[in-house]
Amino acid sequence: MIITNAHVHMIEIAALAEQQNGPVFSGEIPVYKEVEASLPLLLPETLMAQMDEAGIEKTILYAVEAPILFASNEYVKSLCDQFPDRLIGFASVDPKSNEAPAVLEQAVKDLGLKGLKLHPPLQDFFPNDEAVFDVYQKAQDLDIPVVFHVGTTPFGNMCKLAQADPILLDDVANCFPDLRIMLTHLGTLWQHHAFMVVEKHPNVFIDTAAYLYEIPEILDLNLIKRLGPQKIIFGTDYPSPFCEQIHRMKDFVDCIQGLDLPEPVLKGIFQDNIQLLLHGRPVEAPVATALEIAEKVTILKKGEYQEK
Repeated sequence: MIITNAHVHMIEIAALAEQQNGPVFSGEIPVYKEVEASLPLLLPETLMAQMDEAGIEKTILYAVEAPILFASNEYVKSLCDQFPDRLIGFASVDPKSNEAPAVLEQAVKDLGLKGLKLHPPLQDFFPNDEAVFDVYQKAQDLDIPVVFHVGTTPFGNMCKLAQADPILLDDVANCFPDLRIMLTHLGTLWQHHAFMVVEKHPNVFIDTAAYLYEIPEILDLNLIKRLGPQKIIFGTDYPSPFCEQIHRMKDFVDCIQGLDLPEPVLKGIFQDNIQLLLHGRPVEAPVATALEIAEKVTILKKGEYQEK
């Protein structure tokens, strides 16, 4: 089984320090208690070692045009160029900029990046604001997926939690039904909102990049069947620490493998579903027309219907 980790950051610390006045990471934010111990994880060789240990063949690496998680499109491309068989790069843009659609097109066509990552709370925008819809239209025109951070956002007063509500993506999916969208972190701690959006929209997926203890509490077979087994995508949010534990990709692989899921469901989560996000859904059998259904009902009432 080929495993892809669909949620990885390699924060560009030097560039972030140049952009930001004051400390890069605030000690007042709980999620950064272990940030110093996590810094070695930002070395490319450490990333490769973690992937090898976990049996992960490919990783999707996110650019982020925002504080804290900053990584430029060019930096992501440079890492993908170093490891072309292992890394797939996603671009990021400032969605509030008038230049955002052009920047995205350049990142895809010139840099070869394969998707778009947006973080509404860190980028300070509401994803259902029509002022940013040009970015989604450009992504749809380019036939690339868009990943939205939703759910848990432990960045103190830097962020507005309302911008991380997954229900806002219902508006986006309604307006752009052909746009492939992935929500992150199983939507925690707003998972019910996230699951409603994923259940409703054929082109909306969700990744497993939650805390390790949350995954078995939330992700059971009944929920997977309800959302659709093709909707769940493996991700770990590397290198974010799990509480006070240093990030280890293998722990997340072991966690998913320990959920007692059927092999085809596991294969979808680890391998197949990411291909649907990247490249689109397979062609499905045509839905019966209303007239065809009415004819079957008529036959059924006559007692002549036999399912083939």
